[in-house]
Amino acid sequence: MVYRNVVLGGLVIGFLCAGFAQSGLFSAREDAAETGIDFLTTASIAPLEAQRASLNPETFVLASAGEERICLAHAEKRAAGQSGALNVEADCLAVYPRLLQAVVWQRHDDGSIVFHDRQGRAVIEFAEGDGLQYESIEPGEVLVSMSALGVGDKAVN
Repeated sequence: MVYRNVVLGGLVIGFLCAGFAQSGLFSAREDAAETGIDFLTTASIAPLEAQRASLNPETFVLASAGEERICLAHAEKRAAGQSGALNVEADCLAVYPRLLQAVVWQRHDDGSIVFHDRQGRAVIEFAEGDGLQYESIEPGEVLVSMSALGVGDKAVN
């Protein structure tokens, strides 16, 4: 009788262990620990589209001819991504004083970018230049270059 209870108890324990092993309850946690994945944190990360929407506005680096003077302008994008509000930093006074009047940016079909004042008048217009850089084309007497400050780039002081 004792022998039969020991055998039945062993079988029950064996079936329980096999059930746990089959369910992956222990192995999944061990694998996660080995790979360094924190499933609770990973599940809380927003999808890439939501991350992009929450990123800081794009930053334009504006430089005078010869890059003697540099300043930043922060461009927000509207839904279509072809225009938006523009916040020009005070340092832009030294690059081109009229830049401080710019409050909106707009990208045209030809790739040019125009900064507008509150009345909708063009303050400065940029055309695509070499690489990722833009060059001012209007007004003609002003030479200003513009490029986008990348995520890994350092801000200009």
